[in-house]
Amino acid sequence: MKTEHSNAIQLDLIESFPKKPYCTDELGVTYIRPKSTAIKKKYLQVNQPKLVTYLVFDIDRQGAVLSWYDNDLPPPYWSSKNPENGHGHIAYRLKVPFSTSDMSHLEPIKYAAAIESAMTARLKADRGFAGLLTKNPLHNHWQNEFWTDHEYTLDELAEYLDLRGHPLRGSEVSGLGRNCELFENVRKWAYKAIREYWAPNYKRAWNSAVHERVEALNGHFNVPLPVSEVKAIAKSIANWTYREFTPEKKSQWHARKGSKGGKVSKRKAVESSERTLKPWDDLGISRPTYYRRKAKGLL
Repeated sequence: MKTEHSNAIQLDLIESFPKKPYCTDELGVTYIRPKSTAIKKKYLQVNQPKLVTYLVFDIDRQGAVLSWYDNDLPPPYWSSKNPENGHGHIAYRLKVPFSTSDMSHLEPIKYAAAIESAMTARLKADRGFAGLLTKNPLHNHWQNEFWTDHEYTLDELAEYLDLRGHPLRGSEVSGLGRNCELFENVRKWAYKAIREYWAPNYKRAWNSAVHERVEALNGHFNVPLPVSEVKAIAKSIANWTYREFTPEKKSQWHARKGSKGGKVSKRKAVESSERTLKPWDDLGISRPTYYRRKAKGLL
């Protein structure tokens, strides 16, 4: 790409980064720093908290940055290669970023998780990659390449993939699949569990219970989600169930059911109907037997 074009992409890239991202020069020790400082570090958080703009893949082998080409996938937004071993990261930019903490919009997360999982399989990328920190595509320690400025929709990426069986489940779950697992498991538990907390001013206790549940399940993953993601998911589930599963709404639901039942029971009987005349009594047989014989033409 022309230098001028690359500069424009880099400026746009910086604009998309979090205001205070995680960053470091040495993996294992991370800091939160203003963007102006963070972009000078080797490793950087590129996705906003609770918002996915980039799908990033960690490929630990020679030729990593061309793995998309070798596996018939579209060009990534950028690649960052380790000059010492040829390993690298490649990143795809999404046209429409999506939230990872909005329980009412779980379907886009599930869809993206399936795409991410299928791409990981195709690229033979590391499923243990946590995804929080990425090789900084602006740092000259890496061999960086900007391949395209195209922003993909999830549907565009899905056209290159077979999503059957994705995202993987159980011990193989990784990436966005972990978000889906936590959402699905904890939200189903929450629908019933919240009833045990119904009491005056119970919101704080309920929030704490949901957070403990999410945190406990997150600990079962080979690579747990970061603390910020756990908090966001717990908050989303706790707030949604607190709003939608209230004692008042349960009472209203029972009232509506009772009203429907009452309307049926108040229906006037028809004097000439079999329901009123009960001919089975005159025949000395039960009601089911009467209708069975009638259906066979025996009455």
